[in-house]
Parts: sequence; C-alpha cells; structure tokens
Amino acid sequence: MSDTNTQFPTPEQYILVALIDICRGLRVNVPVDLDKKTQSNVLKDVLSSAISYSEKQESMQVISEELFRCAKEGCTLHDQMKILPSQSPDVINAKMVAAAYLLKLANKEQNVI
Repeated sequence: MSDTNTQFPTPEQYILVALIDICRGLRVNVPVDLDKKTQSNVLKDVLSSAISYSEKQESMQVISEELFRCAKEGCTLHDQMKILPSQSPDVINAKMVAAAYLLKLANKEQNVI
C-alpha cells in the first residue's frame, strides 16, 4: 500500500526540521526563496522556548542574547549554521528540543500526526 498523502510542509515546518538537522551537525541546503522574515519569526520562537530547556544559567544567557540580536537584526538558518559549531552542547540541545516541540505543535495543527 502506498501513502497518497501529498501534503507539503509549511515553510515553518521546513525551517524547524532544517534547524534540527543543523543542530545534529548535518549540512542543510536552504532554498534561496525561503522568506527571511518567516525564518526570523520561527527562530525567535525557537530561541524564546529554548531558554526554558537549557540546564545552565550561562546557556540561558547565551540564548537570551541571541534572541535579543535576532529580534533586533533578524536571523536566518544560515546564521545558525555559522554559530552553532561554537556553541555549547547545552545551548544546542535546548534549541533542538525547542524546535522539536514547536514542530510537534505545527504538525498537530496540520493534522500530520
């Protein structure tokens, strides 16, 4: 039996999956037409959620500063590809857990689950 569900992911779902892959250390090819404002909005949501998932006070501070920068200047998946390799495992894990949680909510909203 083949699954005939041809539902495509929303840009938000794509961004969340891409961020999870980036956190896992995978190389992600981001489409050039992926809206930067949407990326920034999704990443702000991830960062604001990630603060509560971090275990260390220093990690909370790093994520808070990144969220402030993102809110002020905007942020993209390309930015994440650049900064994640230099961030602590706690920060990376917090971002990945937050992205996975938001993806679960987005999937539920789209009746994907």
